[in-house]
Amino acid sequence: MASKRLGGRVLKLGMQGPDVAALQKLLADLGFDPGPPDGEFGWLTYEALREFQRAMRLQVDGVAGKQVFALLQDGNRLPTRRVHIVAPGETPNRILRRYGLRPEALYAYNSSRSLKRLYEGQEIILPERLVIAYMAGGDRSLKSLLWHHRFLSGVAGLWLQLGERQELVGSIPEPVAEAARERDLFLLPVLTNLGEGGYEGRLFRRAVGRRGPRQKLIGQLRKALGGAHGLILDFRGLALGDVSSIASLLDGLMPLRRQLLLFLTLAARDLGRPWRGMFGDDYWALAQKVDGLILRFDDELKAPSRPGPIIDDGRLREVLARVLEAVPAWKVILRLPAYGWQWTGRPLKRLGLWPALAWENPEPVPYHQALSLAQEHGWGDGGGRVDYGQENPRRVWIETVKTMAAKASLVNKYNLAGIAVFAMGLEDPRIWKEIGANHLIRKAGNNW
Repeated sequence: MASKRLGGRVLKLGMQGPDVAALQKLLADLGFDPGPPDGEFGWLTYEALREFQRAMRLQVDGVAGKQVFALLQDGNRLPTRRVHIVAPGETPNRILRRYGLRPEALYAYNSSRSLKRLYEGQEIILPERLVIAYMAGGDRSLKSLLWHHRFLSGVAGLWLQLGERQELVGSIPEPVAEAARERDLFLLPVLTNLGEGGYEGRLFRRAVGRRGPRQKLIGQLRKALGGAHGLILDFRGLALGDVSSIASLLDGLMPLRRQLLLFLTLAARDLGRPWRGMFGDDYWALAQKVDGLILRFDDELKAPSRPGPIIDDGRLREVLARVLEAVPAWKVILRLPAYGWQWTGRPLKRLGLWPALAWENPEPVPYHQALSLAQEHGWGDGGGRVDYGQENPRRVWIETVKTMAAKASLVNKYNLAGIAVFAMGLEDPRIWKEIGANHLIRKAGNNW
């Protein structure tokens, strides 16, 4: 007997009914073509469902069961795709010009073979990426947001903290909230355990470690997140014993996920070889509790360190390869630095000679300051490094539009959910146009 309610039965090839038509409509809305929504589970619906399962890292069997229904009925959380129907005489170059994109954006979902000979009515899939900008604060940050908003999906900021008395401290700045509302951007406050002495594990344990304070925190968050589209959790300085508390917090936030997106930030340095980290190997279970995992690459450098890029491409690829063994690509967001670092060299005397330099702890430098320093000493725009001398030798590594573009290109290569840039106001302003040329940008839309 046919079911009228989607999810009332498992759907397979050959079935008919209103629930099949509902399945077809949801697949079509996400860019997976099941043919006309006629309520008949035919071969087109079967292939569209298999393509959806493959994209979502589910078992690819062409059968719609509990997991498929759960994902389809929560479509706002899934990666969105735009389907372009090829017009008569249309070429790949014309399609790219229409959307202001580079070829990499087409090849993320479409094979090179299918793009060589386009035909009228052919479907070209254009994935929409999340591009999140963390606000650095101050006028420069807000001005950058107002100027580059068309290249953004949303804005985030370190606006909420765990207080000394187990309370929630902070609020969303109204100028940023207003700018996000007017420009169709996701508004995503970040909750941290940042105290006066830096990130403090004790603040986390006081507010989250026991059920009573944890429930109080969740109630405070419910009020503080009015007008926001989601919440990003970013806790640092934790011990292995705090892992269960994070899981309990995520479980307690489940009711909020009916209206809000929930992201968890993980330090990329914890995810390398051997693949350990505070969450063990169960990253798949962790990913199921949130809408996205943000891999934080902007704090890779630890003092003392030798001068070099904050994160090189090889390290980035290594971490991604490990994460994608367990986590669906459409839940992974890269958080990349958009500023520079400066080291000061101190002569190191050995055996009466001065053969080497001992590099002092690195200091972050905003792009506009790093650029000013570099240009004073003859730096061109061809690379990310410049050396100069004052009292002691100094070396600056700058994240430029070229170095950022190379890292951001991995979003298309691995078909990730998107990219987060830390932080707006510190960046080379040219990176936004570069990101916009490589990615179709997802907006908040009217459903939030």
